[in-house]
Amino acid sequence: MEGVDVGRGAQVRRAIIDKDVIIPPGCRIGHDPEHDRRRFTVTEGGIVVVPKGLPVD
Repeated sequence: MEGVDVGRGAQVRRAIIDKDVIIPPGCRIGHDPEHDRRRFTVTEGGIVVVPKGLPVD
């Protein structure tokens, strides 16, 4: 995950994270599909895709 800053305690699973993404401390990606769909693209297979430079909250 080149150019990605993952904060302490963040949990990322089944995800593709592009460059220049900052994942804040304690953030969870790939654990709640419905919540992920509101923020990111989720493939039919359940992979979360976070595009380049997208702010993550």
